[in-house]
Amino acid sequence: MIFLISLCIALLFVILCSNLLIKKPTTFYVGAAIIGIASVVMTWADFDMPAIVNDWVLPIIARGGLTGALFVIVMYASAFPSRSLGAKIFMPIRGQISIIASILGIGHGIAYSKQYINMVVNGSGNLDVATIVFIIDSVVMSLLMIPLFITSFKAVRKRMNGKTWKSLQQSAYIFYFLLFIHVMLLMVPRALKGEMGYDLTVFVYGFVFISYFLCRVIKAVNKSNLEIIPKKQIVAMATALFLATLAVAVIMNTSTVNAKDENIKTKAGSSRSSGSTVDLEDGTYNGEAMGNNGNIGVDVTVKDGAITDIVITKFVDDKEFFDKDVDGKILIDEVIENQSTDVDGISGATYSSKGFLGAVDDALEKAK
Repeated sequence: MIFLISLCIALLFVILCSNLLIKKPTTFYVGAAIIGIASVVMTWADFDMPAIVNDWVLPIIARGGLTGALFVIVMYASAFPSRSLGAKIFMPIRGQISIIASILGIGHGIAYSKQYINMVVNGSGNLDVATIVFIIDSVVMSLLMIPLFITSFKAVRKRMNGKTWKSLQQSAYIFYFLLFIHVMLLMVPRALKGEMGYDLTVFVYGFVFISYFLCRVIKAVNKSNLEIIPKKQIVAMATALFLATLAVAVIMNTSTVNAKDENIKTKAGSSRSSGSTVDLEDGTYNGEAMGNNGNIGVDVTVKDGAITDIVITKFVDDKEFFDKDVDGKILIDEVIENQSTDVDGISGATYSSKGFLGAVDDALEKAK
């Protein structure tokens, strides 16, 4: 849903501001830089923000929604047939859109690099394969984006040899591929876990990127005679693509349902041994431990020697990975039920889970 909203915003922006993008591009570059800085500040800030900011503003401007949407427009601008309406609208401002998308992308990268740097610093041995691949993909993608970004400025392009510039721009295809992998590594695990909206996001991204690939192939085939692609061919390929991506969505949804059912059965048939809370003195105790982006703080209440309440007092990790009101409540209920921190963490939020449980252990040490 976020990507679709971002794509609509990006299209409206490009269409309504196309003339200004040509006449006064610097104004938009400055605006993009301000948004990028705001993204970093909002993401790194150690305070709670309104729900509308966390649920809509941050995903669109900080978590890459708008950045991805603008890069999609840049991709398709060159994929449209030369004499098509899409090429006429987007090609004259493709460079400007690319620069704006890159500036926003730099902001996005800085905003979220902190959590992955913390993962590596806190113990790279605990990183799973998917996270390692994601980090490598993100680094290579960023290294490719920087020269593409710099050479998109007209002043730089004019100073370069035409063949050299064109050769460099060919690396954009690798960048687009890595961007697709980047998105899929983020979205597919959440879709498979059954998190609301991620299955639709995977479907839409898959459709958009695979469609782009097919458009490029068709354009390359027809490039020699410069013929416009027959409408029947476009309709046939679009239909085939839609059915293919729909099949993938159905398979993913089925896998999600099965995973949920299996998870329910596992929980229903499992039992954990409770940890001992003997010798705990009554009172409320504060504890802290390192999470993903910083320390997580909790207040643990002990009554009659048992844990009766836990409140998260400090939390700076990303809601996208660990929602303290949802995931936090799950862990709180399990710790209280088991009277122990020997419980399973939240899948996909290893460091936040460890930080929370470590903070509870720290508090319980003070209660002994």
